[in-house]
Amino acid sequence: MSAGRSAVPNRNTLWAHALVDGLARRGATRACIGSGSRSAPLVEALAADGRFLVHPHVDERCAAFFALGVGAESGRPAVVVTTSGTAAANLYPAIVEASQSEIPLIALTADRPASLRGTDANQTIDQVDLFGRYPRASIDVALPEPTRTGLARLGAAVEEAWQAALGPPSGPVHLNVQFEKPLEPVRVPGDVPADLEAYAPGRGAPDGDTAPPRPHAGAELVTLLRGARRPLIVCGPNHRPAIGDAALSLAARVRAPVLADPLSGARFGLGARRWTMGRADLFLRAAEVTGALRPDLVVRVGRAPTSAAVCRYLEHHRDVRQVVLDPAHRWRDHLATTPEPLTGDPVATLEYSAVAVSSPAETDWADRWRAADRAACAAVEPALAHGWFEGAIAAAVAETLPEGAPWFIGNSMPIRDVDAFARSSDRPLHTLGFRGASGIDGNVSGALGAAAASGRPAAALIGDLTLLHDVGALVADPPADVALHIVVIQNRGGGIFHMLPIRGYDPPFTPFVVMPQGIELEAVAAAAGIPHRPVASVAELREQLSAEPGSRGLRLTEARVDREHNWEQRTAAIESARQAACSAI
Repeated sequence: MSAGRSAVPNRNTLWAHALVDGLARRGATRACIGSGSRSAPLVEALAADGRFLVHPHVDERCAAFFALGVGAESGRPAVVVTTSGTAAANLYPAIVEASQSEIPLIALTADRPASLRGTDANQTIDQVDLFGRYPRASIDVALPEPTRTGLARLGAAVEEAWQAALGPPSGPVHLNVQFEKPLEPVRVPGDVPADLEAYAPGRGAPDGDTAPPRPHAGAELVTLLRGARRPLIVCGPNHRPAIGDAALSLAARVRAPVLADPLSGARFGLGARRWTMGRADLFLRAAEVTGALRPDLVVRVGRAPTSAAVCRYLEHHRDVRQVVLDPAHRWRDHLATTPEPLTGDPVATLEYSAVAVSSPAETDWADRWRAADRAACAAVEPALAHGWFEGAIAAAVAETLPEGAPWFIGNSMPIRDVDAFARSSDRPLHTLGFRGASGIDGNVSGALGAAAASGRPAAALIGDLTLLHDVGALVADPPADVALHIVVIQNRGGGIFHMLPIRGYDPPFTPFVVMPQGIELEAVAAAAGIPHRPVASVAELREQLSAEPGSRGLRLTEARVDREHNWEQRTAAIESARQAACSAI
């Protein structure tokens, strides 16, 4: 560096490089960026930093959900960057989902100077606290200050954001970063002192998570388990695979049946076939079964289960001691069945208990659950093997995907059909989904992000409206280096609404609730430049799922079903399983 001449061209470049460096040193490796001018310093800094893999996106909403998929798969926050104005507002749905699902995410929204807020300045909105109460932290970063003190404040903001994103509970953070022109890395004489580098001090330990070790509540749980003879473990949706593994280990130790959501980590993994009741959503619809299988302790972890039948079962036994493992001592039970959470890291709590507890359940407790589960399985097997409805599609995908494959399960009916009809298995699958706010927006982008973060061939099971709601992710934004097989259930509308009483009122049911659509997915695939195959049987679907399992790129398989016929077969299968379980219990 020559005397009196800074290596950094201007204060905006200094600021952006210091911020990006701080995120990289803490462990961020991926960034999703939307186009725009105000964010140019951040984009330039990310593009110049070899520690980041940068994904460009035309649509900021797609960018945010892609980043959310990265966070769900990796457990580490990805960065999403927007310019000012409504571009920043497009992040809102993903911020909500990140908060509700507890997925780490860092949103960097570029902003104009605070002095322009409330004026008629172009592309200027009030971006302070733009996302309300959903972020774990919202920080309005002032205009760049090219001093050591200014960089220290920036470093403190980055540290606060990183720690807040990791939690507990993990979730989104918002850094609103003000810049004024020049936004390009043009040299501004005298703007940055010669001895000042683009480095923000005040960080924690470099390269990785800096959160302190979390305590656990293992001793408390062991005490409860020692007094239980009919314990039950309920494992809800979460994004930590270790939770499911630890729950299954504890189940084997105390001989406790497990009710495991498809997104829990305990549905498809070692020990699940023996301890996880894969047809619980079906047989717990019977009041006789619910009453006969009365626990004396329920250990819950993760969010509330997807299954309405399991939730009703928990409500039915609300007088039984139910505890929820939670790292942040929150009252999260909308069923109002638990008086107090057990505060501590869920994985550590379960692992400690699996080693320390020595009081097994009653000899026939798990056997009674297995009898109901086996009966329900046998009752629906003919429909799954020889029928063609959405439950058979869900079961076929679960049984055909390669071991360890990342599998994104879409909202609306796909997650419910997997829950009801995909049996538990010792073959591990890494399931992901957005069950926080449970919207269909951003599911395609999230699946793409998860596939990119995993680096492995991945699959997604979604509905037709879900695909169309996020079709821009396929047409404009797909990364070139992912392997994702998208299975779309094509029922020409919102099939889930047939579950509601409104189905008996037509109109308005068909045109305004189901909203049937006639868009040909073959044309969508052609526009996106990806292979498309229609299937109309379980055999054809299995063949497509087994074809070229390691190939890169995107593929779209369209599973075509008749919406009315689907509901007839689904209803018949559920009733058959319910009756069989009643006879077996």
